[in-house]
Amino acid sequence: KTLSSVEVVYETLPGWTEDISTVKSFEDLPVNAQKYVLRVQELLGVPIRWIGVGPNRLDVIDRGEGWDLAITDSDDDEDGPEYKSA
Repeated sequence: KTLSSVEVVYETLPGWTEDISTVKSFEDLPVNAQKYVLRVQELLGVPIRWIGVGPNRLDVIDRGEGWDLAITDSDDDEDGPEYKSA
């Protein structure tokens, strides 16, 4: 009964076809992958520091500490979303 009034909302984001298994920095991810991470970060309301890019334990991008949730107004730029660190 508690969940009977819940309305599920789906959001579809553009995907990417590039191989990201060797990517070591957020800036080197495909633009749509960057936008995906930033959207999830926005929805969760917490900074995303680690991004898995492959099946192995070390296949991770570490964005470091201090990432702000703010995204600048020019996040629709073709060069990728812009973000600022705290």
